[in-house]
Amino acid sequence: MSKKRILTLTTDFGTLDGYVGIVKGVILSICPEANIIDLSHELPAWNVSAASWIIGNSYPYFPQGSIHLAVVDPGVGSKRRAVAIEAAGQVFIGPDNGIFSAALQNSAEIKAFELNNDKFWRKELSTTFHARDLFAPAAAHHAAGIALSELGPEIEVASLIRLPIRELKVKANRVEGSVAYVDRFGNLITNISKEHVKTAALCQVGKRSIGRIGHSYHSGDQGTPIAFIGSHGFLEIAVSQGRADEKLDAGVNTAVILFEGSSAS
Repeated sequence: MSKKRILTLTTDFGTLDGYVGIVKGVILSICPEANIIDLSHELPAWNVSAASWIIGNSYPYFPQGSIHLAVVDPGVGSKRRAVAIEAAGQVFIGPDNGIFSAALQNSAEIKAFELNNDKFWRKELSTTFHARDLFAPAAAHHAAGIALSELGPEIEVASLIRLPIRELKVKANRVEGSVAYVDRFGNLITNISKEHVKTAALCQVGKRSIGRIGHSYHSGDQGTPIAFIGSHGFLEIAVSQGRADEKLDAGVNTAVILFEGSSAS
């Protein structure tokens, strides 16, 4: 495999303080050939669930052998483990706090390693910036050709921290799910996949009826909530040129129901 490896970055650092640039500098100092791609740095602070959603819905679009470095780490400086995981032909590096739950959910063959070989860290390990001192060096060394087994010992996959699976109930003429993610436009992206959506179904968000499933952001009048299958393959609720989260007073975990008939109750 070529030394030129794709390496994605996902953090809650934002772009104001220079943290993202520092992480990239560390990576490029070790592996100048790395092809660094930003997935997101504007995630809500400490929101591991949002990071998991972003990574799980992004990695399938990258080629085999890509490395995904993700650091949303409210436990930085604690005893939480640093891990590298092989799954779906790709590598995921970050804290063991459930951040890779969505990416691992449908992966059959998984290997996991604890990143405890300080030979591949920066010499001084900060208690507050493991992205710079531990995760970035480990990812860069792997991109440069160091095997994961050299970065640390293999660990039991069952020991990895997983976020709770968002429950989906599929019944006769009724599907009960919830909002899994809210994007920057205020669109409500649910855990109801397209396989469970009938175009004739009615949609309810919380206590608010949305009506029948449409086809795009412009299926309804401006300012009116509309439900449809979004680009990620899941039911999405939006408001044309508006924010569905504000219009419907909804957010992550808000109940979403698809049903046949005149009422979801």
